Amino acid sequence: MTIARVRLTSRKFLNKSLIFTVALFASTDLIAQVRTEPSALVATDAMLSLPDAPSVSNSTSSVDESSSSSNEADSSANLGAGGALDPASVKRRILATRSDITIYPGQTAPSLSAHDKEVMGFKQTFTLFSLIGWTTSAAYTHLINGTPNYGTDSGAFGERLGAAALRNTSQNIFGNVVFAPLFHEDPRYYKMGKGHNVAKRVAYAATRAIITRADDGHATPNCSLILGRVFGAALTNAYYPDSNRSFSQTAQTFGTSMAGGAIGFVVTEFLDEALEITHLK
Repeated sequence: MTIARVRLTSRKFLNKSLIFTVALFASTDLIAQVRTEPSALVATDAMLSLPDAPSVSNSTSSVDESSSSSNEADSSANLGAGGALDPASVKRRILATRSDITIYPGQTAPSLSAHDKEVMGFKQTFTLFSLIGWTTSAAYTHLINGTPNYGTDSGAFGERLGAAALRNTSQNIFGNVVFAPLFHEDPRYYKMGKGHNVAKRVAYAATRAIITRADDGHATPNCSLILGRVFGAALTNAYYPDSNRSFSQTAQTFGTSMAGGAIGFVVTEFLDEALEITHLK
């Protein structure tokens, strides 16, 4: 019985992987047809005032004190002229790190081409942070027996983990690799950092799920993240159980994905301080 269950799970996972691979190739082909280079990132007066968004830095001022020595060491190998992160160094690494996808207060933000976003998006998809997210999502839905409804035995947890990985990976690919270049949006998170009260930082971080920066620095609706989650949620109809394949279930998946994105930004905003408090860095 157990062997049969494992074989069935394996076949389902292979089918899911095939579906995702087809979608992935379709996405990259679309980008190849519409790729354009963004303009340089400059400070503007159009940034949101409530809550205050960190302004773009064109100076070589130091990173906010909230970035720890481990972040500085992680970033030092990527710094180019002017103290900016060098996109070329990001391409040479296998995975994107937090220093690649997070801009700290006072840190120069280099402009990203469409190709830079594609490379960073793919690498950002497969990180330790992503793995923690997949596992946490699968564990929570397994605990409450939520969507996708695979049951509550050990085999069901494996199916939930595979589904969470496919959903989050597809959302990231669609959002960062496909739509961020299309809409000329910056997929990085600009940290507010210390010097602001906690409530303002929480509000700022959570709203980054619906508000982001355009390549020219203007505040803009986060179309890439929103549409990435719309397409990712729609794709779950190809591998979720039959009971979870409906418009209402897809809408619920989209809503929980948006909430997860907001929570993820809040975690990123306060992660350095949390690690310092727990003496992990």
